[in-house]
Amino acid sequence: MSPLPYGEDPARITRVRQSVTQITRIHPPVPAHYDRHTITQAPAHDPVRARQVVNELSTVAGVVEEFAPVRRTDIGHPRLLEDLDYVAVGCWGTAVQITDPALGEDGITSFNLDIEFDAQVKGHPDARVIGVCEMSFSETYAKYLVHVPGAPRVSADGWDDMDLTGDPTRTLSAIGITPGDPATSDISRYDLENFIWSDYVNALACGLHVPLASEKLTVSVFKVTRSEDTQDAIEDVWHRE
Repeated sequence: MSPLPYGEDPARITRVRQSVTQITRIHPPVPAHYDRHTITQAPAHDPVRARQVVNELSTVAGVVEEFAPVRRTDIGHPRLLEDLDYVAVGCWGTAVQITDPALGEDGITSFNLDIEFDAQVKGHPDARVIGVCEMSFSETYAKYLVHVPGAPRVSADGWDDMDLTGDPTRTLSAIGITPGDPATSDISRYDLENFIWSDYVNALACGLHVPLASEKLTVSVFKVTRSEDTQDAIEDVWHRE
């Protein structure tokens, strides 16, 4: 994730193979769903707003350094322990996306995603707020948190089996999408085995959940410090045992 090069000391490599640790906010007026053609028309990144966003995060104690914006597609998975000190924020019109390793969880030792998600919902009740944590250890742990104005909250987490609270179809209906429409999977809370979570959150995030090959969206990258509690949680989740 870091824009800086590091050595390849194996003792400094995280125990997580791949990850997605992000919160996306979509404020009104909500943009149309972006695809590989329309993503080129997305608003330019706002670094000033990104600076404000990072300073408000519960996972950040302070900003040490701000780097020039880079393409979102260039932000990789944190491989080294030093990468865990970097947060990326994209602000594109009414959309805000935060990528922070501190939001990583393993279902046991950390609840930073829940804490920051709740803070985002409280601070921006009129926005869609989508929290995603996907952590690939020897097995994959995932958590999804969704706030859509006018619909009950959706939360799901687990390893092989997902524990679901709320009804994902109601959140889609609240934004005018019928499950099974193009750009969504055949979503049913009664068929979690075939539920495609990435399709679901991508629909809610107007197509901004997964970077597109044709996009030129940029993000600001910040090196940050953490509180002691946040740092302890990061070490519990990411560091090698």
